Amino acid sequence: MQQLFQFLYRYRAFLLFILLEVVSLWLVVENNPYQSAAYFSSANQYAAKILTVSNTVTEFLDLREVNADLATENRRLHVQLAQIQLERPVIQVASVPAGLDSSVYRPDRTVASRFDFRVAKVINNSTERFKNYLTIDKGRLDGIRPGMGVISATGVVGKVSACTEHFSKITSLLHTEMQVSSRVKRNGVYGTAKWPGTDPGIISLIYVPRHQSVSPGDTVLTSDYNATFTPGVMVGVVKAFRLKPEDTYYEIDVAVATNFSSLAYVYVIENRLQAEQQALEQIPTN
Repeated sequence: MQQLFQFLYRYRAFLLFILLEVVSLWLVVENNPYQSAAYFSSANQYAAKILTVSNTVTEFLDLREVNADLATENRRLHVQLAQIQLERPVIQVASVPAGLDSSVYRPDRTVASRFDFRVAKVINNSTERFKNYLTIDKGRLDGIRPGMGVISATGVVGKVSACTEHFSKITSLLHTEMQVSSRVKRNGVYGTAKWPGTDPGIISLIYVPRHQSVSPGDTVLTSDYNATFTPGVMVGVVKAFRLKPEDTYYEIDVAVATNFSSLAYVYVIENRLQAEQQALEQIPTN
């Protein structure tokens, strides 16, 4: 406190000068209409700029919370979409045969609810290698296990390959050994999505027979023929295709739906019947 008094006493003349200057400016603004209008106009302009900067900083600091809320909401929507996809009848029946309960033609809600989703944050990601991986902040303690599919808000991401208690490693769609059973939305033609290891924005759709129809702009979705992903998840859009006279299958380039360079949140798919389906498919047949 003594140092403060010494400071005020030492600079008393300068501080008095500043005080008188402020009072003088206030009197000029208060008693002159032109100066008053100019002052308040400038003050409002600078105040608006400061407020804009303040709001921008506040919104930036709130982005993490907003993104987390959006990821949670997207998870809920993915669950609903999976239920709608699986509750939709595959075969339309005009009438129920005599002697059969009509309930056999109703959607199986046990099957329709077999998928669940978990939100996870991407904490590591690569796109520049032939075999790319991601790391997420959820592991075995969160119910994650190898073999689960992973998607983003826009499309397929990959498949869980390894887990610890708190983290999981994801084999990216941008991995030369990763394959996803897919279909063309327009005509239902099935194929396999596979990355050729070159452009991270382009994957190939292989095993599409030459007698089928393919056009640029066709939407490619995950098919019903796998236990990893829910059907109807976006894979990409057909960008170009080639067909040589001697080829049996098309060469199809698909623009990837997921932007791997900016992944922040992903959704891990739990198929509650996946183990049962895979165990059945491994039983040898005569």
